[in-house]
Amino acid sequence: MGPCDSTLAVRLPTSRAYWNLRAEQVMDKVFDQEALNPTRANHLIPVDVDVHEPPPAPPTPPAAKPAPSPAATSSTSWLLLIVSGIAVAGTVNSGWLISSLMQSRSQLDQERNLLMLERLKPEASTPAEPEPEPQLSPPPPEPEWMTSLEPPAPPISPRLALSPVAPEPLPMLSPMPQLTGVVQGPGGNSSAIFQLGTTSLSAGIGENIGNSGWRLDSISGGGAVISQQGQQRTLSVGGLF
Repeated sequence: MGPCDSTLAVRLPTSRAYWNLRAEQVMDKVFDQEALNPTRANHLIPVDVDVHEPPPAPPTPPAAKPAPSPAATSSTSWLLLIVSGIAVAGTVNSGWLISSLMQSRSQLDQERNLLMLERLKPEASTPAEPEPEPQLSPPPPEPEWMTSLEPPAPPISPRLALSPVAPEPLPMLSPMPQLTGVVQGPGGNSSAIFQLGTTSLSAGIGENIGNSGWRLDSISGGGAVISQQGQQRTLSVGGLF
């Protein structure tokens, strides 16, 4: 390129919007010429375009931090010292409390062990030995004349244990039947009618009167003789005589 081109390039604006618009105009002009002369050979003339982009903006320097004032520094150091002192004091107090608790616990354990030993310790109390009783001297022997004056002792006979003889129990007699009638028969075939409770029974001579335990021994004109376990009773019609 000649000096004219360099002068033109220097004078051209560097805006991107301008060059975009310029490029569109050039393209429109080219297409318009092709539309008017379709048979004309497409002769394009290259155009050198210098594009100058604006340089990037320099980075802004970081804002300088304000220097801490000496008063703030001193207050911060004092706060750190106070917090450290509180922490150290708390640690010391905690250790002291723990040690005192351990000591008190050990003392309580020792006292408890001593109490248990005192309770389990057997009482070693030895009984006092009884004082020996003074032994009396044996009495002096009696003289012979006193022995001769003593009356002779009666012979001792063992007592016989007398057991009381219990009286024999009387035999229990069963209820006595009541004679209600006599039947005289020939040839000693007489019988009697008895009333035992609510039952009427008939028995001959030598027969038992039902289950009463009584036996009919003999029959007379108006009565009968009954016996039980060696005891006899004479009955009359309607009663006992």
